[in-house]
Amino acid sequence: MVSSSNHPIRLIVVDDHILFAEGTVSLLSSEPYITVVATAKSGSECLEIVKAEHPDVVLLDINLPDYCGTDLIEKIKAIDAKVSIIMLTGQDPAGYVKASLNKGAQGFLLKDCSRTEMITAIFEVARGASYISENMDPYLRASMIGKKDIIDPMKQYGEIQNDYLTPQEIEIIELIDQGSSNREIATKLGRKNRTIDSQVNDILIKYGVKSRLEALLMYIKGKELTGKIS
Repeated sequence: MVSSSNHPIRLIVVDDHILFAEGTVSLLSSEPYITVVATAKSGSECLEIVKAEHPDVVLLDINLPDYCGTDLIEKIKAIDAKVSIIMLTGQDPAGYVKASLNKGAQGFLLKDCSRTEMITAIFEVARGASYISENMDPYLRASMIGKKDIIDPMKQYGEIQNDYLTPQEIEIIELIDQGSSNREIATKLGRKNRTIDSQVNDILIKYGVKSRLEALLMYIKGKELTGKIS
C-alpha cells in the first residue's frame, strides 16, 4: 500500500501514441506525490520496465502494437503481484471489461478523462482500492448484461435467496463501494485482516466472480434491478 507519507507513487505510462504518453507525463509532472519513472510504447517494453522498476501503478493502454492490454495484466502480475493496473482506452471498452476484471485490473479510465480524475484513480488503486471512471458506467453495464457466465442478480435472488450476503458482508461491500481496501475495512470494523480477507472471499464465491470490483458491480446492479440487497 502506498501513501504520500511513505514515498511518491511510482508510475509507468504504457501507450504507443507518443503524444498521448508525453501529454500524460506533462499533466502529472506537477503532482508531487506521483513520479512517472518510465514510459513504454509496447507490451514487451512494458514488461522489461516492470522487471527493472517494480512500479506501484501501471497506466496501461488497452491496444498496443504487440499485445492486447488485457493479455498483459497477468504477465505484469506474474512479475510483481503488488503492481496496481489502470486500464486506459479511447474507445468503447465494453468487450474488455470482464476479461480485465478477471485478470486483476484495479481501474478503468477513458482517455478523455480530466487530470483530476486521472490523479484520483492513481491514488485510489495505489492504496489498494478500485476506481472506475463515471463516464464508463454505460460501458460497464453493457459488458455485464446478457453474459451467460455472469450470475444475473434477478435470477440469483430467486435461486439462492437463503445464501445472500450476511449483515456483516453487506457492511464490507458498502465499504468497498466507498473505496476502502481490505486492510482499511478491518481497521474500520475492528476485525482481523484475515477475517476480512475470508469474508471478502465469501462474497466473491456467492456472486461467482473473481475480483472485489466485479462483486461490487454485481452488488450495485442487484440493488438497482431488485430494489433489494443482493
